[in-house]
Amino acid sequence: MTQQCDRVLDYYNGHLNEIEKAAFEKHLSECDDCQEILADLHSLEDTLPYAAEPVEPPEGLEDRVFARIEAEDHPHSAKAAPLRPAKKKRQWMMPSVAALLAVSLFGNAYLFTQLSDDADIVEQATIDQVLQYAELAPSAGDASGTASIIEQGSEKRLVVQASNLTALSQEEVYQVWLLQDGQPERAGTFVIDNEGRGSVIFTLNEEYAERDWDTVAVSLEPDANSETPQGEIVLASEI
Repeated sequence: MTQQCDRVLDYYNGHLNEIEKAAFEKHLSECDDCQEILADLHSLEDTLPYAAEPVEPPEGLEDRVFARIEAEDHPHSAKAAPLRPAKKKRQWMMPSVAALLAVSLFGNAYLFTQLSDDADIVEQATIDQVLQYAELAPSAGDASGTASIIEQGSEKRLVVQASNLTALSQEEVYQVWLLQDGQPERAGTFVIDNEGRGSVIFTLNEEYAERDWDTVAVSLEPDANSETPQGEIVLASEI
């Protein structure tokens, strides 16, 4: 058996990515052993009690299952009672396939439970409410962006995303400002990637959250120390 043969159970369970799946299916078309194992796995599906309530397996079951597999693979190293597979051909293969399928189903049931629990946690953790949203307009050039104030549980956050921004030089940065009646307050600093994209997630503390901001702006600053806008405003919008 080849290294691809080791992937038969992952293929059966749908755990291979597209590239691995394509490689295994090419191997499968030429490998009688893998074809027979898959055929046996599918034939055994109908005989397993899927509708049964989950129960704790008896103590030592796993050890006995794998001992049986070892005994079948090495018949002279241990004595074991003969099994009676449904099919007479491939008798050496059927106990191993049955054990593999049992282990697979236990593993998939556990994985499904864990993923379901994780999905519930993620769903609860990501229920956010957008309180305000604006598309940022450029003062010149092709820059673009969006600004949102999002409520996450008891916290509020300003999320600014921008693209097509001019490349920075030396200590230059982009600074986000929130304005109320023309008075700016710092709300995050960012630099951009090679494609001119950058973003900020700024948590609004209690003082910030209670204020009635009317404008959000992004300026190009000579450094990260500006307490008021010193450079050119490149993006802005009412919010």
